[in-house]
Amino acid sequence: MKITTEKPAPACLDTAITAVDGSTATIIAPASASAIAPAVFIQPTLTQETLSPPLRDGGPRAWLVVFGSFLVHCFAFAPTEYVFGIFELHYHTVFPNATASSIAFVGTTGSAVTYLAGFLAGIVADRFGFRITAFAGTIIMTVSLILASFSTQLWHLYLTQGILFGIGSSLAYYPSIAVPSHYFTKRRGLATGLAVSGVGAGGLVLAPLTHLLIDKFDIFWTLRILAALCFVICGVASVFIVERKEHVDFDSAVPNPKPSVEKTEELGSLATQQTAATEKQPFFGALKVFKDPRFLSLSLAELAASVGFLIPLYYMQTYSVFIGISAERGALILGLSNGASFAGRVLLGLISDYVSNARVLLFCSWATAFSVLVLWTVSRSFAMMLLTGLMYGFFAGGYVSLVPVAVAESFGTKQMASTIGLMYATGGLGMLGGAPLAGFLLDVTKPNISYLPVTLTAGVTMLLGAVCISCWAYLNWKAITRRIDTAVAV
Repeated sequence: MKITTEKPAPACLDTAITAVDGSTATIIAPASASAIAPAVFIQPTLTQETLSPPLRDGGPRAWLVVFGSFLVHCFAFAPTEYVFGIFELHYHTVFPNATASSIAFVGTTGSAVTYLAGFLAGIVADRFGFRITAFAGTIIMTVSLILASFSTQLWHLYLTQGILFGIGSSLAYYPSIAVPSHYFTKRRGLATGLAVSGVGAGGLVLAPLTHLLIDKFDIFWTLRILAALCFVICGVASVFIVERKEHVDFDSAVPNPKPSVEKTEELGSLATQQTAATEKQPFFGALKVFKDPRFLSLSLAELAASVGFLIPLYYMQTYSVFIGISAERGALILGLSNGASFAGRVLLGLISDYVSNARVLLFCSWATAFSVLVLWTVSRSFAMMLLTGLMYGFFAGGYVSLVPVAVAESFGTKQMASTIGLMYATGGLGMLGGAPLAGFLLDVTKPNISYLPVTLTAGVTMLLGAVCISCWAYLNWKAITRRIDTAVAV
């Protein structure tokens, strides 16, 4: 955006803002501090359409970005979340003296580090560029899986498949989850849903593939093969993960598309806000979002829900074997759950563009809690476990795809990688304790193992997350109502 300044008279300053489509808006303000009036006026020609780049809601480049994000999501969480239940089953054979909680801690560590490192990864991405950050993450993930394949002690896996993979996953993931919102506004839900559906698609393919590779070779050669796949898939993806340098954060720069009145204290920063996309932000500038109660509600929702989020992924297959279902059919349930996650991310993201992101996200949070707290708790057959897996995958997938959209709608896309990373870092604390807690609850029930404490823990924490999402939805509705009232008053 080009900003030009003219001074027709000493008493005033006219600032003409030329948008990317050539249209112009004028800000009229006093020329000196002593003559400052109580307001500046933005002409009605400054609208969402005049400020938005031409490819904001589509185009080949925009969809290539979504494709790159999709590929990263296919692999970034697979070894620590969506197929770790298969690894866990075989790690008990490799390390027969290890407890269930200690083995679960391998995957939990990887997931927790992915989220806990999110704020720093988001800052790095916003500071140095999305592409280079994603490629650095690809290299680290590949190296971590190769090193994990030479592990002889369980703690080796903590360092490699856990901590090191989590760091690489974090660097690759946060640019990928933030970048679709740089290119889309009206179709943001669909674009983000398609991008994050890569997790479900990757799980749908990698779960049975991992099981097949372990049976054909062994668990360590499987890790090496997955390392090669990671390098190819995520390496290609990082080429497309490029942020919009010319992006204008309309929501931050202009609170309303109608003529609005801004306080004179904000006059000095207005031009800076409107060109912020081409300037580097303060390194810890995203921390100011903590002042917003909507952000706190979303962060608490992530903290609570993340405690239970990994438990079905880690223990759905082992529970299936426990109630008499074969390991192969248990792997099938996990794979189909990942497939349902793929469908939920796309379909619910699409629906949110036409209904309301807040309403769909709210429904997903409550439905996910129900699938675990009620359905999983009473499941005693293959059919019930399949229903549980499908419902959990579908609505949990929708939940995951809609949270980034909620962040973009509530706080804008400027420094979005940092904002999402900061929010997900709180979720990392929950993930760090969730699966090991479930393993501990299983260990203390021996020799008469009971999964009831496990399902109740997962279900109750997800229920608390749904309550926090409800609080966010209410606060967001109040903020929108307040904004509309302000526009009408002006």
